[in-house]
Amino acid sequence: GETPNPPCAGGAADSAVVRYMPSVTSPSAAEAMSQSSASLLRALRELKRVDEILEGCAAFWANMDGTVQKLAQMKEHTDCLINFAAKSKPLKERFEQRLSEYTNFWSSLERLCRQYCMDHQASAKRMYEVIREVSDAADVIDTANSA
Repeated sequence: GETPNPPCAGGAADSAVVRYMPSVTSPSAAEAMSQSSASLLRALRELKRVDEILEGCAAFWANMDGTVQKLAQMKEHTDCLINFAAKSKPLKERFEQRLSEYTNFWSSLERLCRQYCMDHQASAKRMYEVIREVSDAADVIDTANSA
């Protein structure tokens, strides 16, 4: 019997389902690799940014524990002052001073929390945009590689 020609031998390539054409596929493959590398580097940079953002979030919430403890302590002091303030003018003045400090503290905490929320929303929006861009780029590369 006859032995079939190896795939690279003359004539057999003509009957192949997908023909290998190095001059056509090499530039697009190189371009896809370049896009893939650029996308991966950008994703890595964004992941580092996400890590920094998450560290900031963790620090915020770690600090919040101390803030809540301080609020509990202030509440106890305020309760005591309220009980005695009606009985003495100096205590009433002290109560007014503490109430003012308490009000300022809450206003400061509100500003801090609002800023945290705004920063988190902006960062989260940017993070999701980058994730979407990288996902879209990966889809394009996958499509190009499968074509």
